[in-house]
Amino acid sequence: MVVHFLNGTPFTPEIANRDILDLVAWETENGYSQDVTAAQMAEVAEKKFGLHARVRTDVTADTIIEELAAGNPVIIPAAGRDLGNPYFSGEGPWYHALVIIGYRERWTGDRFITNDPGTKRGESYAYRAETLLQAIHDWTGLKEEIRSGGKAMVILEK
Repeated sequence: MVVHFLNGTPFTPEIANRDILDLVAWETENGYSQDVTAAQMAEVAEKKFGLHARVRTDVTADTIIEELAAGNPVIIPAAGRDLGNPYFSGEGPWYHALVIIGYRERWTGDRFITNDPGTKRGESYAYRAETLLQAIHDWTGLKEEIRSGGKAMVILEK
């Protein structure tokens, strides 16, 4: 999703499906597991897609907004079940990654705008800022321990 955004290329459900299968095959061939840490996600972005990737652990609303203002999409790893997305099936995924693309202030509470690949209704999905920030946790290696993962965000640039 982010690669297509940064390259200005079309992104359809068919392209997404093809790209996911290709990425999974590449990760498997290169020794990555099904779930990856933020640092591993950054490695994949650099090795597979030739992007410049940075991992930040000083994750706050202000640091996310700073990156968005600079034009950088932000990928966050999260305890998926803590996101409370009503469009997830069941309770939602233990571990989940999504792209933050914007921010808006509202009298009902600030929101981060995301493109969330975990649901068909994920395009421009708005999460309450507080909910999203509390759900950000890096992969620990065990789904049941996801809430003990540190804060991290992956910043991608061409």
